[in-house]
Amino acid sequence: MRKIEMVRCAVRSPNDPGHGDDAKSLRFVPSEIFRLWQYLMVNVKGFKLSDTVTGVWMDEEMYSRERQALPNVAPDHVVEVSFTYVRETDVGRPVIRYFPQDHLESIMSVFLKHFSKEHIHGHTRKIPGFFVGI
Repeated sequence: MRKIEMVRCAVRSPNDPGHGDDAKSLRFVPSEIFRLWQYLMVNVKGFKLSDTVTGVWMDEEMYSRERQALPNVAPDHVVEVSFTYVRETDVGRPVIRYFPQDHLESIMSVFLKHFSKEHIHGHTRKIPGFFVGI
């Protein structure tokens, strides 16, 4: 059972007029790294962030146990994707990201282009869960 403090926000490219699919622009970022991630996205890459909501991500088991105590809002179905990335002499580093379930396959095809297949150690885990805004 897992529960992680998280931030959901919409991301727009500086060249995007804002007419795309809003769900594909959603990002779910753990709270502990959000400020650094926000700085990089805005100040280094030039993206625009909006609609920031704090909340928690829970795996399905934790969500079912705590559902009654949560705010009465519809949760976002969000999948935790993780794998270990090992290059040459590296020990390896865990890669963990959170994606909307409805667009998982299309997002994964783009996301995995940033990683060489031969350096992904083991299998890619996908853990279904829910983001609940607080």
